[in-house]
Amino acid sequence: MKAKFALLMVLPLLAVMISSCEKDKEDPSVTLGAQANTTVPGFYSVSLDKTYTMSQAADNSGVVDMLCFYEAETGNNIALASPGSGITGIFTGDDMPDNWTTKNTTYFFMTSLTATQFDAVQDGDALIETSFDSDNARRKAKDVQVGQVWAFKTQDGTYGLLLATAVTQGTTGTVTFKVRTK
Repeated sequence: MKAKFALLMVLPLLAVMISSCEKDKEDPSVTLGAQANTTVPGFYSVSLDKTYTMSQAADNSGVVDMLCFYEAETGNNIALASPGSGITGIFTGDDMPDNWTTKNTTYFFMTSLTATQFDAVQDGDALIETSFDSDNARRKAKDVQVGQVWAFKTQDGTYGLLLATAVTQGTTGTVTFKVRTK
């Protein structure tokens, strides 16, 4: 009887501990590689929350919303862009975005939000949409830096915020970010 009572007392405590651990987990993040990065996929579908290699992206171009590239000469450095941004001369081969029949256009706007403000936002919050400035949005997020919060709107009308958490410059570089969508 005492063993059953002890078990009944321990189970709720265990449940609380497990749910606390769930809340402490870090936000999932997305890492995209630049055009010469052969180990990290460089294309991303917001709606599917999925990354693709260039070959995979060419086969799924209708769901690809953004890509990573590096270009120092024009000040883009590590940048995010949409397949419909019109960039040329960056990617090579038959699967390059220039050759895609579907080129979704995503627009980006650098906000003044801080990382702390971003972390307080939940998927679906109104701030995600109101942070997007369509008058000043561009088809590229140039020179992405750690701590920047970019608002975006995909071609299918999904609004989002992304927080850059890591950036490595170069044609084999990467950008890592957290995403919130509405």
